Amino acid sequence: MKYKSLLKLFHFLLIFGLLTITKFSYSQKDIPGDFCISKEEFKLYNLFNDYRKTMNLPAIPLSESLCFVAKKHINDLIQNKPDTNTCNFHSWSDKGEWTACCFEVELKNKSCMQKKPMELSNYPGIAYEIVYWENRNATAEKAFDQWRETVASQSIIINTKDWDTHQWNALGVSIEGNFSIAWVGEELDIEKETRVCGTETVIVNEPPQTEDEQMIVSSSTGRFYIIFGSFNSINDAKEQAKKYAEEGFNKVKVISKDNKFRISLADYPSKELANTGKKELPVKYKEAWIMEY
Repeated sequence: MKYKSLLKLFHFLLIFGLLTITKFSYSQKDIPGDFCISKEEFKLYNLFNDYRKTMNLPAIPLSESLCFVAKKHINDLIQNKPDTNTCNFHSWSDKGEWTACCFEVELKNKSCMQKKPMELSNYPGIAYEIVYWENRNATAEKAFDQWRETVASQSIIINTKDWDTHQWNALGVSIEGNFSIAWVGEELDIEKETRVCGTETVIVNEPPQTEDEQMIVSSSTGRFYIIFGSFNSINDAKEQAKKYAEEGFNKVKVISKDNKFRISLADYPSKELANTGKKELPVKYKEAWIMEY
């Protein structure tokens, strides 16, 4: 009887221990309930998407997980300084709940850095990091201006060169001290909301619009559109708009208004600029007209 009792006790302790380990491992990845991003960090996030908008690229959803990882990394860089000798700013120290990395400029195996979001949060995939540092306090504008003007980081932000086959579905940012960090990933974050500290602003994590959704303008924007073609069917309008896009009109839109679907070849913030743009169109589009909407 004693042997059976001891065996049952052993089984109970084993199962309890496994459950405890599983629960502890999961809790290590949970983001604290009071986590939020600063107003300056939110500004940096918006600078990313404002710039992408000028390139006709979709906005990247804000990722609470990637913001959290960015914050963790900045804290490690400030407190533990893993960037020594050959280790650059993508390195992580051995003084935290993560795998240490000495990230060298020519390092071929970058997985230690790229897997940090999965290691430190519940983000479901790898991600890529951009780091900014200067010898005074970093700001959103200073960091983004440098990233935009540096070919390596700019190509990540707007998916050019080596990054043209990637589609970003998650963006996380952090600013503290002399550092600013951004992470981008292709997987949509499972965390659905990110709060802005000291405000009632909550950014909902939503999938980016499809190409068709980006093409449709269904509410007033105050811009001036060069219209060429009107359809009763939205599908017919979209098909024709795609043909114009193939001809080089990379800002083509379908304006949904008054049960009509008009095709805009380009749009401008003022009527004067729209008139100038219309004059520059090839002769075959001379019947185009300008509509404010």
